[in-house]
Parts: sequence; structure tokens; C-alpha cells
Amino acid sequence: MLATYNFEGYKDVICIVLRKYYFKKYYIYATLMTLIVIPGIISFGASLFVVGILPSFVAVPIVWTLYIRRKVKNDELPQYLSQILLPIFISFAYYMLVLLILFGVSGYSFVTMNDETVRLLIFLTLPYLGATIVLSFFSSLWFFAIMHCIVTVLILIPTLIICRKKIAFDKRICVGLACVLCLVGTMVFQFHARSQRFLGRRSREVLVIDDEVSLRQYRPFTNDNYLVEMPWEPTIIFTENFPRLDGATAAYPVYAAIAQALFVGLDEVTVREYVSVSQTDVAYQRLINGEIDVFFGAQPSSEQIAAAQARGIEFTMTPIAREAFVFFVHHDNPVDSLSITQIQDIYQRQISNWRQVGGRNERILPFQRPENSGSQTIMLAAVMRDRPIAYPLREERMVGMGGIVVGVAQYRNYSSAIGYSFRYFVTGMRPHEDIKLLAIEGIAPTPENIRNNTYPFTVNVYAVTAGTDNENTHLLIEWILSEQGQAFIELCGIVPITG
Repeated sequence: MLATYNFEGYKDVICIVLRKYYFKKYYIYATLMTLIVIPGIISFGASLFVVGILPSFVAVPIVWTLYIRRKVKNDELPQYLSQILLPIFISFAYYMLVLLILFGVSGYSFVTMNDETVRLLIFLTLPYLGATIVLSFFSSLWFFAIMHCIVTVLILIPTLIICRKKIAFDKRICVGLACVLCLVGTMVFQFHARSQRFLGRRSREVLVIDDEVSLRQYRPFTNDNYLVEMPWEPTIIFTENFPRLDGATAAYPVYAAIAQALFVGLDEVTVREYVSVSQTDVAYQRLINGEIDVFFGAQPSSEQIAAAQARGIEFTMTPIAREAFVFFVHHDNPVDSLSITQIQDIYQRQISNWRQVGGRNERILPFQRPENSGSQTIMLAAVMRDRPIAYPLREERMVGMGGIVVGVAQYRNYSSAIGYSFRYFVTGMRPHEDIKLLAIEGIAPTPENIRNNTYPFTVNVYAVTAGTDNENTHLLIEWILSEQGQAFIELCGIVPITG
């Protein structure tokens, strides 16, 4: 009897030890499968793009089902359902936490992540590397979260079906469910916060379609162009050795109208050799390279000055007109005026809600232009001055001057956005009924306030040369500064430098 009792006791102990061994083995292998193997299958399929992504999603439940069925057959699964689901929950929680934390740190926009954060994201989600690379082409890693949720469901459903006989209620299931709901709720909150702050897909499509002015309407010598015609007999004309002109978008209608009035003997084809609009950054580079004789537009940036000095070139800047650098919002925005300090604080993200400046409780979306564009140069030099501007998020950067106007007018939350440009462009070239110009320090950007220099952000429009040997270039600038030239500039819609 004693020997039998001892045998049965040892047998029970051995069974308990083996069961604990199998359970521990299940936790380890199942966790490795959900963390590495299953994401690896999806990653491999995603790397094959359309050909492989669907088969990989089909392969996931098949592979997992075979694994679970084997464990059930060998009775190597834990007793409670919460224990069986634990590896699945660990994988779900890990990837979601990585995604949510890094997304929150980056300010709800993956495109603003610095290099270290990007490397950290890639390292922490390495099994999903192929899928991450493919999703990066869509500029939205929100698909990563959706993809991982789908993968989790594809694992969870066959597990519940196969282990339905083991379903037993215990409090740990409630804890796990609460954690899952918390993670999903945080993801939904972040998505909502991002939608309140940034442009949506539909809005971006609108900007792509309708973001720029058609500059063909301002080409000299074309039929029915929008250029102002000179009502007087010009005091000077050019019939040969025409100065080559280029410049900023906002200045194009002015210098194109001057060329149309003074350059005799050209037509809509031949004039293209002498009058172009490459926009500020490229036009300054062409001036430095000697490809043009005169640049028309805003002052050069420090980078453009440095580039000229590196070539042994010095800019000669002749003011020919005065212009207002303006800020604008949607016409439904109750804010009508901002101070200089408030503008600076908005673009440093120290003010992030319109409520802080007398508006509604809405987050501010401050649009910016690219570096070395004319408006960005003035923004840094005349508005921000010595204060650094916050690095723009992808949705806050507008490449085209027209894009920043349409962005403010058609932003899905309307009164949330603010942008900047030159008065002539906003009111003459790209007027939009859904925006309004803001007063600065209570002073509106009217022609009178520009003329008397009371508007705070009044700037010069320059004719910039860089050692050209074309003598007609100097004659052209002299005419622009003459009484007739200044009268024609005013007729074109900007404030002359004299008078």
C-alpha cells in the first residue's frame, strides 16, 4: 500500500511538473509567434505589395490554427482562456504602445519625427519592417495600427473557436479586456486629435487640384491676358538687347506688364527668352548664375546672399515699390486683429488655440512656406526677427503661394487656419471670398497705410541685379523709378516707392 501510494504521488508530481513545463513552453513559443513570426509573414507579404499582402493575411490564421490545434491535441494549453490569450494580448499591447507613444511624442504626425525617433520606431517594430516600409509610401502609419488590429483579430478568432471548450470566466479576462479597450480608446483619441489639427485626405486633394494661380494668364503678348496695359505713350522702349527678367510669383504681373509695354518687336513665343517666372528661390539662383539680368521680388535670404558671396557676386537692390506682408484667416474666424507678439507666439507654438487671442476654442493651424521662398524670407526677417520659427508639420507646409490661400479658405475646420503672403497676391492674383486679411496692432494693410508706412509689415519690392553688363538693364530700372514708371506700377495694383 505504501509503495503504491508513493508511486501515485510521484506520478502526480511528474504530471504537475510536465504541465507547468508545457504551459511555460506555450507562453514562450506563442509569444514569439505573435510578436515575431506572424508579423514576419505580414511583412514578407507586404514587401511583395499587391501580390503578397492578401495571401499573407490568409496565411496568418492558417499558421496560427495549426499551432493551436497541435497544442490542444497534445493537451499542452493552459487551463483558463485568459492564460491562452495572454501571448496574443502581449503582442497587441506591445505594438500598440510603441505606436501610440511615438505618435504622441511626434506631435500626432509621423512626418515630424526626427531621425532618432524614426530609427527607434523601426527597431522596436522590426518584425513589421517590410510592412512599415510599404506603408511609409502612403505618408500615414495609421495603417500600421489598423493592420495590427486586423492581424490580432485573425489570430483571436480561430483561438476562440478551437478553445471554445476551455472558455471559463475568470477576472483576468476583464483586466485584459480593459487594457485592450484603453489602448484602442487612446488610438481613437489620437486620431480624433489629429483630425482636429491637420488636413484630411479630402482637403489635401482639394489643395492639389486648386492650389496655384495659372500664370499663363499673365504671359506678355498673349491674347486676353490679365496684364495691365499702359494708357500712355512710353517714354522709353527697347527694340533689342532686351534685359532678361525673372522673379517672384507675386511680382510677375508687374514686370510682365512692364515688358509687354516696353519690349517692342517680341511676341508670345520670343518673349519667353527674356521674361520668365521661376519663383524666388530658383530666380535668385539664376541671377547668381548670370542667366538673368534683373530679379523682381522680395529681399534675398541669408542663404541666397551667402551663395552669391561664394561666387564673388554682390547684389544691388533697388526698391521700386512698397508692399504689405499680410496674414489672413477664414472669414468665419471672429479674430480681426493680432499683435506682432501674438503672431510670433503662434508661429513658435506658444499660442496654439484661438481662444488665447480672443477667438473660439479651436486649435490653430499655422501654415508656412518653404525656406528661401520670398514670403518665408520676409516672415523670418520682418515678422519673427530674432525669434526662431517652429518647424512646420507636413500639413502646415504649403509649397505654392496659392496653396496657402486655398488651405486657409478650405481647411475642414475653417476658422482654425492662418497663413501669410503678399497683399497684391492675395487680393489681386489669388483673391478668395472665404478669407479675410488681419489687421496688425489694429492697423489694416490698406494702400494708404502701406504708403504712409504705418502698417507694421510694410516691405519693399526690389529690382535686384548682380553685375549685369546689359546697359539696357540700368535704363529699365531708371524708367521704373521715373514718374511714368511709378504711375504704371500703381496702375498695376501695388504702391509705388515714391509719392
